[in-house]
Amino acid sequence: MLKIGDIVSSSYFPEVVEIKKCEAIADFFIVEAVGQDTNYFYDLMIEKEKLNEFHQVYMESKQNNIAAEDIQKYIQYRLLKNEMRFSNSRALGNEKLLPLPHQIEAVYGKMLQVPNVRFLLADDPGAGKTIMAGMLMKELIARFQMDRILILVPPLVLKQWQEELEQKFGLHFHIVNRTVLKEYGRKNPFTENNYILTSMYWAIRGDVRPLIQVANYDLIIVDEAHKMAAYTQGTAKKKVFRTKLYQLGESILHKAEHVLLLTATPHKGDSENFRHLMKLIDEDVFTSSTVNESLREKSNSFIIRRLKENLKNFDGTPIFPKRTTKTIQFELTEEELDLYDSVTEYVREYFNKAINNGSQSTAFAMMLLQRRLSSSIDAIYLSLI
Repeated sequence: MLKIGDIVSSSYFPEVVEIKKCEAIADFFIVEAVGQDTNYFYDLMIEKEKLNEFHQVYMESKQNNIAAEDIQKYIQYRLLKNEMRFSNSRALGNEKLLPLPHQIEAVYGKMLQVPNVRFLLADDPGAGKTIMAGMLMKELIARFQMDRILILVPPLVLKQWQEELEQKFGLHFHIVNRTVLKEYGRKNPFTENNYILTSMYWAIRGDVRPLIQVANYDLIIVDEAHKMAAYTQGTAKKKVFRTKLYQLGESILHKAEHVLLLTATPHKGDSENFRHLMKLIDEDVFTSSTVNESLREKSNSFIIRRLKENLKNFDGTPIFPKRTTKTIQFELTEEELDLYDSVTEYVREYFNKAINNGSQSTAFAMMLLQRRLSSSIDAIYLSLI
């Protein structure tokens, strides 16, 4: 007699099954079972004497029947299947590019961990921000998450960006300039092409900016993004002065699903200027001047910033040579000492005034005077005249 839960084999089933029901009706039995391999449901009606044709299959439990070696082989199989499926579109390295650890961590550990990529990438110069931008683009394209990209860069590096993206990532970007605009006539080159590189300064012109604004993009990348600057002026009655570049950023960045701002100088000692830059990333989070704590690099989840001394190769060795500082003692002449004391008193007086008036940028400028005084007599002379 079959019991519920029995694991049996029989010529009535194409596979080993587990009995779910065995009910007698007159001289027949209704048998319901589920396949162990396919999970397929079987039901049949058979004579009582044919129950002898079912053979018990010994199984302690489904879990105990799976060996660790079988699980390992299955995982290896799935890895190979994924490798075959995505190897042609993978962004992580090729014969022309081997990403460094900090580049992999930035793109795969930070940017691609969120549904909407909106970051300020502010690594030190030489960290390879162009490479990280290319890795991000290649990966988002491979994941079918975007079709249209706009990159705004200073005019002197347009060709460099185009060549680097072509050679290392196989991405061909159209450089749109005045000549291209004339060639297109009444057509808009910013809507006709999916991958566009253009000068950030040319883009703010009155006849060019509207063409960019009507063209929607999935990803917008801005190189030297600190040039998109805005400043809060005044204390009692605050007014915001926005540069033309900042106005362009406001009009297009909030519409894009993904935004990546690149700069090695994220702020200029002015927290309000920095807050306005971060507003281009997320207008809601950085809308108020009371979010100073959120602006701090360590607590700001929208910033990726690493210093040169923290960048390492795969073997743990530093990428850049260690910078060492040494204090050298020397004696000042009476004239030099008098100049030093006078500049120090000047800086102390006006630095305190600037702090009391809430002018952080002026305070920062006053600090620079002492640095230039330490540099040379000529440096402080040119700063004061």
